[in-house]
Amino acid sequence: MVNLKKINHGNWMECIGLDVHDWQKQFVNPNIFSLAEAYVHSDANKEDAEEYYRCIPFAIYCNDKMAGFTLITYEKECGFDDTPGYEIYRLMIAKDYQGKGIGKETIKRIIEYIKTFPYGNAGYIYASWHPENTVSERLCLGSGFEVVGKDEEDGAVISRLKI
Repeated sequence: MVNLKKINHGNWMECIGLDVHDWQKQFVNPNIFSLAEAYVHSDANKEDAEEYYRCIPFAIYCNDKMAGFTLITYEKECGFDDTPGYEIYRLMIAKDYQGKGIGKETIKRIIEYIKTFPYGNAGYIYASWHPENTVSERLCLGSGFEVVGKDEEDGAVISRLKI
């Protein structure tokens, strides 16, 4: 069973220690970088945080063992039409847990969470991946996302799912 649990004082160090295979490191930032980014955009840093942008970090647990990490974002002006939207900004499954369907179940849990609209209503959930990352491509497309464009800066494929 896959669950999302908030990153907190009791699990953040374990989250930092999670890793992917060496050949996957080109596709995902280290969790420590993502947690730092989430902190910068958190309520703890409210005076500096941008009001329209929020990061929501979660540890991914499978049968009560940490198996990965995800960072969801909410933007008041997201996507191609500058309307509110959520994004699966980061998603990593630790190397020892890959190939077991955890990624697919995680996407389902993320979608369920986003449908509670924790930071505001939105019409779409976005996800992107490096063009060579065929695993992420299959995961997103298999979860109902449709390709809507390409990021001109880094070449990432951009997809979205209607909520």
